[in-house]
Amino acid sequence: MSRHEPWSRTLSTLVSSRILPRSRALTVALVVAFAALTAVLAQLRIPLWFTPVPITGQTFAVLLAGLALGARAGAASQALYVAAGAVGLPVFQGGQGGWSYVTGPTLGYLVGFIAAAALVGRLRTGQPG
Repeated sequence: MSRHEPWSRTLSTLVSSRILPRSRALTVALVVAFAALTAVLAQLRIPLWFTPVPITGQTFAVLLAGLALGARAGAASQALYVAAGAVGLPVFQGGQGGWSYVTGPTLGYLVGFIAAAALVGRLRTGQPG
């Protein structure tokens, strides 16, 4: 058990930690898999006439990463996704990538992906502040 009271853990967290303990290798594989899932879902896009930032499937992948992986690994998967795009891999919407894309109008969204995955992961475990 963690330092938190037993009743502060959700049933799903208790069951999953007992039945499916995660090795470090599995966690790394899941982080990479969720970064790849975010890249795939980024290609689902709906352009908006009033902003250069379209609606994409990334949001679903970001929230799912936090929910499935927890705060640390979920945030790591999104940081990996942003880093992959920053070095030039075509992972962003429309097959774009590169430092100029990361530092453009979508910068706040990309940083927010990391924070959102961490927040959802934190809420999933029911840990206080």
